[in-house]
Amino acid sequence: MLLQNIALVSHLLPLFLFFLFFRRNNERDIRVILFYCLYSFVNDIVITHLNTTEQYTLTFILLSAFTLIEYALFSYVLYINIKKAIFRKLILIISPFFIVFSIFQFLRSAGNGIDSISITVEYILLIIYCLFYFFDELIEPNATFIYATYKFWILVAILIYSTGTFFLFLQSSDLTPEEWNKWSIINHLCTIAKTAFFSVAVIMRKEPQENHFFDVDADHLFENHYKP
Repeated sequence: MLLQNIALVSHLLPLFLFFLFFRRNNERDIRVILFYCLYSFVNDIVITHLNTTEQYTLTFILLSAFTLIEYALFSYVLYINIKKAIFRKLILIISPFFIVFSIFQFLRSAGNGIDSISITVEYILLIIYCLFYFFDELIEPNATFIYATYKFWILVAILIYSTGTFFLFLQSSDLTPEEWNKWSIINHLCTIAKTAFFSVAVIMRKEPQENHFFDVDADHLFENHYKP
């Protein structure tokens, strides 16, 4: 219960740091992530209340809506940070199919537990999109280290959460409430890690200094300091 509360409150950390470092956080992706954190916080509070009152149908609706909104927000963040046109087009092509698929799964499930299939497909797609970004960075010459940009920490947060909870949600429909309470620690830990990396992205300067560690001044290197 303590870990669950820490995970819940951790969503507020990026929001607090945003106001603390307000002047360096005008980027669209940062604001989208902050909206996601606020939405997650409110959604978790409502779902916790509904579970205590055993309103499971409404809980299922909120969880299904969260899957779609989470996918839309994270996909948008990835889309605006990926440079290669083919990868951006793939995101635009795949997203409508996923939305239709999720709506179909929602209607087919009719409120029977968590929609583990939609969540699993969502995380597979987000992992693929994250790989698009890292492949972009790999082939693109850059004067800065990849971890010196705030975008890297946003992408790492999404990737860690998606991969860390992938197998948990894959099996979630087969878990009993007791088993879910036992294994949900994975979700709480990944949530804390996710918000921690989002917080790093918020406090970082958005225009990192270029790295000149490997720069070599050839004229200076071969200059003859000892004249005969």
